[in-house]
Amino acid sequence: MLVACTQEDLAFDSIDSSSAHNNNEEPDVIYGYNLLKNGGLEEWEVLPNSMYDYITDWLPHNNGNVKMDWKTVCEGSRSAKMKSLKSGSTARVDQCIPVIPSNRIRIRFKYYVEQWKTNGARTYCYFRTEAVESSTISADELKAFYSDNEYCVIRGGGYGIKYLPHSTGIWLTFDETIIVPPTANYFVFGVNSYFGTIIYVDDCYVGEEIRTQ
Repeated sequence: MLVACTQEDLAFDSIDSSSAHNNNEEPDVIYGYNLLKNGGLEEWEVLPNSMYDYITDWLPHNNGNVKMDWKTVCEGSRSAKMKSLKSGSTARVDQCIPVIPSNRIRIRFKYYVEQWKTNGARTYCYFRTEAVESSTISADELKAFYSDNEYCVIRGGGYGIKYLPHSTGIWLTFDETIIVPPTANYFVFGVNSYFGTIIYVDDCYVGEEIRTQ
């Protein structure tokens, strides 16, 4: 059975600030082009006789927990199926992109929950001073910079929510904004899914704030 987005699901495609969570956001703020490469998850490297599927331009993870899927898709013809194969192993999709320090970014993606286990999935994003993993800004520094509610945007299910909302059988939208720490030059957009949960992720977007006046 093919599962796709409805027209209502796709209605958020105009890049304005109206649906992103930010109580202080001004109406003349918009968000720019998608900083993520292959944000629609349409391009994959699928190796013959291999258990691993790799999303082109995304960080590789050799654990077999992420697979290309063409049946449960929000937009286009492919999505990422995230299913941890064993306890203690995380299904993860992530990509490192440059950002402007102290600027606001918008984080948005579609996800479909097929099966959920307690604490099943959440965003799991990082900030870095440089592109390399060793320059990752610590969780303690991020928690000192953000309020508890804001921290849940990058490590949770949205503002003040610790895990992704998880109604099953429908496409859901994560759509939030957050300020880049002043020491950060790179952002690692990431979604984690844990053992016992199966979700599909599609149509990922990260854009930087553009003021129109």
